[in-house]
Amino acid sequence: MLGFFFRHYAPWVDRFVIYDDGSTDNSLSILRAHPKVEVRQFTRVVADSFVLSHTAMQDEVWKESRGQADWVVVTAIDEHLHVRGREMRDYLAEQARRNTTLIPALGFDMHHPEMPPDNGLLVETVTCGRARPAFNKLSIFDPNALQETGFGAGRHVARPVGHLHLPERDEVMLWHYKHLDFERYVARENVQGRRLGPRDRASGFGRHYLRSRDEHRTFWEEMVLAGCDLSVCDFEPERAAVKPLWWRTECTPAAELRPAHVAPACCPSVSVLIKTFNHAAYVRQTIESLLSQSFQDFEIVATDDGSTDETAAILRFFDDPRIRLEVLPCNGGVAAAMNATLARARGRYLAILNSDDWALPGRLRTQVAFLDANAEISLLFGLPQPVDETGQPTQAYNDFHVPFGLPDFSRRSWLRQFFFGGNCLCAPTAMIRREAYAAVGHYDPRLTNLSDLDMWIRMLLAGHRIHVLPEKLTALRIRDNAANASAPRLDNLLRTRFETTRILRHFASMGDDLYHEVFGDEALEGAVVGSPIALKIAELAARHPAPEHQIFAAETYHEHAVLTAELARLRMLTGRLEAFRGAAFDVERVDPDLLAVRRRNLELEGQTEDFAVTMAAQAEEIRCLRVMLEESGERIAGAELALTDLAVREAMTRERLSGILQSTCWQATAPLRQLADQLPRRARRLLQRGAAAFRGIVPAEALPANGQRAGYEAAHLKNSDITSIRIAVTPDVS
Repeated sequence: MLGFFFRHYAPWVDRFVIYDDGSTDNSLSILRAHPKVEVRQFTRVVADSFVLSHTAMQDEVWKESRGQADWVVVTAIDEHLHVRGREMRDYLAEQARRNTTLIPALGFDMHHPEMPPDNGLLVETVTCGRARPAFNKLSIFDPNALQETGFGAGRHVARPVGHLHLPERDEVMLWHYKHLDFERYVARENVQGRRLGPRDRASGFGRHYLRSRDEHRTFWEEMVLAGCDLSVCDFEPERAAVKPLWWRTECTPAAELRPAHVAPACCPSVSVLIKTFNHAAYVRQTIESLLSQSFQDFEIVATDDGSTDETAAILRFFDDPRIRLEVLPCNGGVAAAMNATLARARGRYLAILNSDDWALPGRLRTQVAFLDANAEISLLFGLPQPVDETGQPTQAYNDFHVPFGLPDFSRRSWLRQFFFGGNCLCAPTAMIRREAYAAVGHYDPRLTNLSDLDMWIRMLLAGHRIHVLPEKLTALRIRDNAANASAPRLDNLLRTRFETTRILRHFASMGDDLYHEVFGDEALEGAVVGSPIALKIAELAARHPAPEHQIFAAETYHEHAVLTAELARLRMLTGRLEAFRGAAFDVERVDPDLLAVRRRNLELEGQTEDFAVTMAAQAEEIRCLRVMLEESGERIAGAELALTDLAVREAMTRERLSGILQSTCWQATAPLRQLADQLPRRARRLLQRGAAAFRGIVPAEALPANGQRAGYEAAHLKNSDITSIRIAVTPDVS
């Protein structure tokens, strides 16, 4: 069946995930050779039930396609989905434009007395069949719109949950090619029967696989008798299908279930993205600020990242179908939670809001109006209103007015700001076009403090534009005890510096045109002529005073240096990396008063889990400070040792000088030195040059004019010994 299967589906399916349950024929070699196929081993997650394990697999495997695929097809090798007279790719594109989210199929049981030759399409070769309600299945749906499929055994029924929007007409048919050649059919039924587990047999699952040969023959003859040619011109699938169709009762529109709020009939204009972790004290205000917006064409896509408080319960309390919540089993981090949220968003515009902040009145309407009117802008930000725990105005850690000091909002200005100055945009004010995310993919889960900046840089490099409105759009809560991710805690500062070295790598991958657009007017002093763009970026970073830029510069040279001059430059850069010592920690940026207040507050808190987490962070800070103090102590001890050595050397020099001045030789030659001083200047110079030439001590031009002063000044004696002093005066004696 595999040849028929791929010929039918390959023209409109981009990727196949096929589960194999121990094939012993040539199936696996065929599957592994196919360029679009990923083969997986079927696992019985319910040990004593093949049917329940099969259902669990079909209920879960499609979820990995969220954010990756427009449509998911859940089918079997012998199920061929199609629409009469139309290409499936065109049909699905039309349904997407109509905002359809799930497409059930009208089921028909096809049969043929023998197995056809392995060529052509079965829907053109075997067209005799009958309508059968067991094959009315949910097979095609938008993975980003459904939360659950709720399949029953064999997918013969489904109870989907999510944004459900059916097509106006039932046109897709599922032609089930199970009954090709009676002997083959019986043999396969027997094989299927052996796959059933004890629970399947006890529950009656798959009991048709256990029929006798005579029972199979009776069933086959009844099927053939009821069959007809489904390819005739006057055949109407929707009229021929057996009623009732389960999806007409199971897929009840959300408006009928929840009359208080009407779910969007199609994809909303805005998806508000909220990731949350242990924000029970704040998340209610976050949601209420959205529900009270003047602009109401939105959905709230919330992800609880494994909270241990009442956050999820508070979110479930809101009776509004626009709130789509997913609760993750454990905490995976900021970026992972954001990716899980993005995967379920359906809006044209994606607005970011943190679960401890809230949207100010008019935010959504203001941003949607601007993006609608300015198609060239993909990322739209505003200003925050910083507030404290009680909601009163306060000061933010960062200066979000920096963008208004840029020359303009061009790509050049933003990339230069991000390279030299870092982030200056407030993520909880952002509204971003879906296309910008589609162009660059997910947030990097390896980043914690700079995952937003990493995303903005990637979007700029992909050609998307940023604009900032001067209006305040979001109340940004500045938490007590420096609990914000942007707070100047030591762990945040250290992590930010490390992550900066990672995201600067995006600049090293620039092409020539973009490099000259952004940095073309920079003078690269010290750069090697002809070096690649990556090393030019490294030179720009090397001129930056921050340790993270210095480390990035050295790492980039290490990766790309080839020429001798480039390798020499690498040695120079790594030889001055003071960042690996105390400068890496830069404790001066940590406010000591802030840390002191934080410690006093922590002493007053109860022994909660948050307290334990905070104390662990504080212990890490103390450990880092101790390391810094130990390194400082080592440097001080080294300096003290050097000073002691200098003092000893000075005392020895003074002692030797004193001995020289008091020596008989020195005192006996005093009259001669006085006589030499009375000689004409020219005669003294000749005498000095003769002494130098005779003994080879110093060049004549290095001797001072006053020979007596040269004999006893310490500055000229520090590297001398008794012999050199004697040699210096012997010519005078002569």
